[in-house]
Amino acid sequence: MMKKTFLLSLIGLLGSAFAEQVTILGINDMHANIDAMPRLKTCVQQERAKAPQLLLFSAGDNRTGSPYVDCGDHPGASMIELMNHIGFDLSTLGNHEFDGGPAALAYCINAADFEFVSANVFPTDKHGVQIKPYKIFERNGVRIGVLGLLQIDANGRPDAHPDMCKGIGFLDPLQVAENYKYLRSRCDVLILLTHLGFETDIELAKLFPEADAIIGGHSHTKVENGHLENGVLITQTQNKLKYLTRLTFEVEDGKVLSKKAELLPLNNYAADTETAAMVEQIKAQPFFKRVLSTVKRDITRRESLGCMMADAIRRCVGTDIAIVNMGNVRLDSFPAGPMTVADVYSLDPFGNDTIRMTVTGQELLRVLENITQNDDHGAPCVSGMSYKAVWHKGADRMSITAAWLADGTPINPTAQYTLAINSYLCATTEAMPADPGVSARIDGATSMIKVFETLPEIDYADVTRVELIKE
Repeated sequence: MMKKTFLLSLIGLLGSAFAEQVTILGINDMHANIDAMPRLKTCVQQERAKAPQLLLFSAGDNRTGSPYVDCGDHPGASMIELMNHIGFDLSTLGNHEFDGGPAALAYCINAADFEFVSANVFPTDKHGVQIKPYKIFERNGVRIGVLGLLQIDANGRPDAHPDMCKGIGFLDPLQVAENYKYLRSRCDVLILLTHLGFETDIELAKLFPEADAIIGGHSHTKVENGHLENGVLITQTQNKLKYLTRLTFEVEDGKVLSKKAELLPLNNYAADTETAAMVEQIKAQPFFKRVLSTVKRDITRRESLGCMMADAIRRCVGTDIAIVNMGNVRLDSFPAGPMTVADVYSLDPFGNDTIRMTVTGQELLRVLENITQNDDHGAPCVSGMSYKAVWHKGADRMSITAAWLADGTPINPTAQYTLAINSYLCATTEAMPADPGVSARIDGATSMIKVFETLPEIDYADVTRVELIKE
């Protein structure tokens, strides 16, 4: 009996000795945080020293978050340069990959030493955007298949300005995924590289148990050591290069014997000097270093920053009221001290046109209520007015109960007011006013630059114009 047990144990050990280990590093929603790229380089170097055949994947939203990446002749290209340097093997598309429009997206795809995959994106060849649905790698005889999927909203497009998606078609990612289950028979390890959000990834895992793992993004979720759903290991690394996930698979005879995910905090790694030098060269543009004004006190509320943005737009365009959606406010806080051109573009990197229109009080309040249906970041920020609202739990929707102008006069439902609002909101908000408006030929960042450079000091530390009551 002892001999038989020993023999079985020996066979098990020999079997595991012949299993191949596949290592994949996954990251998502880097959002052009180029200052963290030197630490990412060090981490990847150390991981490659241990597993030379590893693969490095991004789950999208590589850009949008730094003026040094998002502005200029080729938006997003600086991030691609750094990703090439670090050695990415593949990326899927995030919704913010479209922020520069199809031409900028095509430029970045062509400049990348790696490919982009997304099975539910169908570009025309007008701008030269080339996207494959999947890619199959081979490492030490193990075939690793990777299928890309992109988030689509209720309007049938990703969370991006509609004008930036012209010439590109999109299909529901969960429906499209069903058509690629055959990949299971073509590879030993099957990965879904998605930009859908954690909750949708859970739904996808229920529909696609053939996958071994999902490397996800979009919801900025920190997933500790992976989440196992229907046998599928789901990972996500929050955002802005805080973490990297190491996935390891033990594969034998075309079957995954085991799999695990480990979250690696990138702050634990020293900055690579060569990559740091590249970052400094990217940032060494005099245009961005110009100081516009001084922030008197720390601004700790995102709404306060939104009010500051709305004030600048209203002043530039000359309207009674201005609205800025909370999703357009890309910083959570701002410290006391100098504010530069780079800071302004970090606050608003989108370049959305400002539209000037005339609205009734009733139309104005309806627009404010409807904005949150497609912008789930919170209640809109305003200038020239304030309002109270009830926030409906779980519905990303609010009902305004009172609203008044800056001088305290209640907003009259039948009176007319001039309104400044960005072109993204005009294109995505339901039941817009009867007046379609006209372009003011200025974007939010330019408005801020024009206003702030005339102000010796800025103080928005305690500014709030929205009072929300949650159900």
